[in-house]
Amino acid sequence: MTKPPAKQTKANRVSIKGTPNKGHRIVLSDEDALTDLFGCDAPEMASGLMSHCLKVLKANEASDDFASNDERSFMLEAIKELAPRDAVERMLSVQMAATHVALVRSARWLANADTLVQTEAHYSGYNKLARTYTAQMEALRKHRNGGKQTVTVQHVNVEDGGQAIVGNVQRGK
Repeated sequence: MTKPPAKQTKANRVSIKGTPNKGHRIVLSDEDALTDLFGCDAPEMASGLMSHCLKVLKANEASDDFASNDERSFMLEAIKELAPRDAVERMLSVQMAATHVALVRSARWLANADTLVQTEAHYSGYNKLARTYTAQMEALRKHRNGGKQTVTVQHVNVEDGGQAIVGNVQRGK
């Protein structure tokens, strides 16, 4: 029994081969793959965003020579999952993917710290990146809903001798 071909997602329609030293080759399954991934119409914008994805990675995180450490596909999948809707979201999605990779890198350094000075330095960096990522998520949320927050207020009258229950109530079966 043969396995059916994997469904192509926006991210797996784009693959990156090569190394920083020898150059990267971006392979597209079709002409619109890169613009679809970033959710834009202009190929120049998509190309620039792809370049930004590669620039933030260390050489061993963007290389065929270090497949187990390669973060390029992760970054593309992360951007695909965020599904940017406009220019602000496109740039923020690249920043969020880069921040996440840096956060994991920092956590690895923290886990391997041998001295108190190293531990403090890596903890500080990790903490700042974690806060930055949280701020980026909040910025994306606010951008997507126009900064509006929804609060539901309900008024309940309880007569003398009555009792009120606050919470979800379900009848037993």
